Amino acid sequence: MSENESLGSSDARAVAEALADVLVERGLLVDAAAGQARVLDVNNVAKLLGRRRAWVYEHAVELGAFRFGNGPKARLGFDVASIERWKRERQVRASSSSSRWRSRWCRSGGGVSSSSRS
Repeated sequence: MSENESLGSSDARAVAEALADVLVERGLLVDAAAGQARVLDVNNVAKLLGRRRAWVYEHAVELGAFRFGNGPKARLGFDVASIERWKRERQVRASSSSSRWRSRWCRSGGGVSSSSRS
């Protein structure tokens, strides 16, 4: 009987750890190890989002940037939670707009012109 109980508790622990990993990935839970590096610079944000530094500067307000200092050339900082929230808000989901696009695409022959279908 204790063998079944230990399997149950190890299964529960595995499920809890998997759930915690998903919550951290989605920015809904802060990883204790990542809690130390909550502020990112432009280079970190560019790498995290797969964008160029120039793009990050152009979208700094949208990404929730703040300045380290008072001057116009003060370094920019970004809170990890703000960046993760920005990503979640733009996450692609199955929606009516994407299904409308898909149905239009399919009706048009999947991007194939009518002359090339014959």
